[in-house]
Amino acid sequence: MFYLLYGQDTYRSKEKLNELVSHFKTKVSGLGFFRIEGENFNEAEFKELLKGKTLFEKKYVVVCERILENKEVLNFILGSLGDLAKTDNMFLFLEEETDEKILEEFKKQAYKVQEYKPLDGVKLKAWFAAQKIPLNIADEIIKKCGSDLWRASKEIEKYQLGGLTAKLSELPVYNPFAICDAFAEKNKAKMWIIYQQALRRGIPADEVFFKILWQVKNLLLVKKLATAGVADITKESGLKPFVAGKAIKAAKNFSEDELINYSYEMLKIYHEERRGELELPIEFEKILAR
Repeated sequence: MFYLLYGQDTYRSKEKLNELVSHFKTKVSGLGFFRIEGENFNEAEFKELLKGKTLFEKKYVVVCERILENKEVLNFILGSLGDLAKTDNMFLFLEEETDEKILEEFKKQAYKVQEYKPLDGVKLKAWFAAQKIPLNIADEIIKKCGSDLWRASKEIEKYQLGGLTAKLSELPVYNPFAICDAFAEKNKAKMWIIYQQALRRGIPADEVFFKILWQVKNLLLVKKLATAGVADITKESGLKPFVAGKAIKAAKNFSEDELINYSYEMLKIYHEERRGELELPIEFEKILAR
């Protein structure tokens, strides 16, 4: 049995895919779950999943994401549609662009083929209403994002955290150390709110970025000293006692590898932004939101 979910509205198609996977996980016991993406497709492994069962799992659910973009893989799958229709395992295909002739072949044997076109007009507003977003806020987000629900979802998140409702005069004065404390606490919601409020006050994204980088460096320094068994971390760190004390306490929330990864990623963003290879505000938001 197999499904095909496709269309330019990848937000809703991915949402439906996750909904189906969640359904199978909660409603059917003893299932095995596998994911195949275009770049790691292996014909022999696919055939095993198509036919096979194990001692531990009665059936499989196999998510196949954007594998039809490869012509060789596409020809193989088209030749396997009969077997896909007969197998006891469940195959869920997720694609963006799909040729009409290919669609016709899938429709002949698929359990279900569902298209997701970009929403507009009344349908788009109905989608926002289903997310319980007030009409005035929805109109504001639609003006900014159009039918791009990935971008819209980020704007909805800002609204739900209070980022789109407060007037500039009502926003708290920007405190650069507040977002550092939120980072140290691993409080993503608080971090996001402070960052959005800073941007609305006209604080450059790179100013906030370097403050977080400063915090990461402090945490990594005291973490390394603690791992090395240094008795007086405050003295050896060279940090001011107040800063060192907070860093020592907060470092317990992170592993050394986590902090090394943060440091590496942020320095990489800094250097690639200077070479014009990316935009720092966009990449920084990804770090805050992960």
